[in-house]
Amino acid sequence: MKTILVLDDSKKLHGLVIDGLKAFGSVTTRKTKDLIVKSATDGMEAASVLSRFKVDLIVTDIEGPESDGFQLMAYLKKSGLRDIPVIAVTTANPPEVITMLEQMGVADYVKKPFVLLELLEKMLDVFDESSKALMSDFNVPNFLQALKMEKKTCTLKINAKGKVGQLHVEDGELVDAETDKSTGDRAAIEILGWENTKLKVEALSSNKKRIEGTIMHLLMLAAHAGEREADVDPTSESVLDEVAMLAAGRHDMEARKKLTAFIKANMRNHEGWLWYSRVADKMEAVEKSLSNAKKLAPKDPEVLTEIQKIELAKKELKGKEFWRCPFCRVPLNVKVLECPYCRALLSIDKEWFSPAEDANQEILQEAVVRYASVVAWEANPDAYYYLGLAYLNLQQWEKGLEQLNNTVETFQDNEFYAGQLQMLMNLVTTSEDIFSQGTVEKEIGSDLTPTTVGGHGKKKILVVESSPAIRKAITITLSKRGHEVIEAEDGLESLNCLDKTRPDVILMDVVLPKLDAKSVLSVIRDNSGLADIPVIVLTTNKRGLFKWGKNKLNGTTAFLHKPFDLSELIDTTEKFLV
Repeated sequence: MKTILVLDDSKKLHGLVIDGLKAFGSVTTRKTKDLIVKSATDGMEAASVLSRFKVDLIVTDIEGPESDGFQLMAYLKKSGLRDIPVIAVTTANPPEVITMLEQMGVADYVKKPFVLLELLEKMLDVFDESSKALMSDFNVPNFLQALKMEKKTCTLKINAKGKVGQLHVEDGELVDAETDKSTGDRAAIEILGWENTKLKVEALSSNKKRIEGTIMHLLMLAAHAGEREADVDPTSESVLDEVAMLAAGRHDMEARKKLTAFIKANMRNHEGWLWYSRVADKMEAVEKSLSNAKKLAPKDPEVLTEIQKIELAKKELKGKEFWRCPFCRVPLNVKVLECPYCRALLSIDKEWFSPAEDANQEILQEAVVRYASVVAWEANPDAYYYLGLAYLNLQQWEKGLEQLNNTVETFQDNEFYAGQLQMLMNLVTTSEDIFSQGTVEKEIGSDLTPTTVGGHGKKKILVVESSPAIRKAITITLSKRGHEVIEAEDGLESLNCLDKTRPDVILMDVVLPKLDAKSVLSVIRDNSGLADIPVIVLTTNKRGLFKWGKNKLNGTTAFLHKPFDLSELIDTTEKFLV
């Protein structure tokens, strides 16, 4: 008996899998009757299923607004469930994106729109593979990534076909490696190239710092070493996969070095020239590379698309210096705020952030996959920031805010990221129509600096707000003041929260789905254990506010009128944290 967890927003995929397995079982000898299919529409529901059932396979939508496959894979690693195979469903198709999905450890993937039979075959193939001993065939890079996320300290003893080595990990970082013949980077490169590995986790036996390179860099070198051992030409096109990974992390200089050597050995490979045009830092080199690519492959759609980008860029560029769009890689003027090709916004301005309706959704979805993969591998500040910006351009406001907050917390010394987060949250709460153009009257400064409020200590605040963007902005602001914030998106969920915990203050919007604020307040004031909790009501209706104040409805403690400044939110809330 095997259990499959299907994660997608609409449950359409869940229904397809169930119906497909029934039909598939009637026309094939492969076993499908013993497969149980569970569903989840978001990460929380998926975690609940994983806690209650032994799941043998996960099929997840990578880019769904709620069913975020990357977050689920991160959860699996943190929760000790990294051995569960994952099949990713994605709209992205470029080779570099597929390479990154494979690097993240997915068992397989299908691209939308897909033929259901293809997905079913892949699912059953995974179960056929699972008959092999999972405990003895570890993916060492994925295991190292899990240790990094959990900041574990240990020594990995690794055996592969008679070869023995050790990887020493301290606080999640690979610090040393040893084989019979070498130590440090050289030993790590050798071990990372081994296949059919068996490993044993032991207490750390060496904390010497002899590793200099990043895991990603060591993996690339290991791939080259593997090619040489197999007598494969080291200039084979697998180098282009490495280049794609480097470009995704915006390591363009290193990518150019690899491509220079590759092109010298493969002058008639149009993909090498195409990739060089994408990472070159001089327009002359860009145009020459594309010219060579076109001569070699005059009808290749990727080459033709890249030529269109460059023609557009040349019309827009005002000088020789340029940088590249983080999403479509078109050359841009240094201080441009919007890409003329993919129409994505490239930073948050203090007065506006309104993504264009015609922004290229496919390019942005591919960027999410790309940057999420890089973030999973390395602490790359560009990847962290542009992942958040990609979510915002897709108008997935809550994910964008959360990722920008992760960026600020990960790179605390970077004032630019902190300023971008502050501006965005101020725009969320001071705009009548979220993210519409308008002037922000007041900016937040040190209010967003992590701190513990003097005299109050850590307090518990329940935020009940149906807008994901406003709710997340409030949560981030109050969390950085040292408070514990509990979120609820509707009135019914707020009562469920109050049934489990007693907050010190409640912030609640007037208009709520499922159960409105008046009904929630009535329940609170009729409950002797909750009646004395201060309740601050958020409202956009001044007339409604006057009516509530006049009638003293349900003993509301205070009102905060939308739009509001974050400093006003802090001042109003902390008055009642005594």
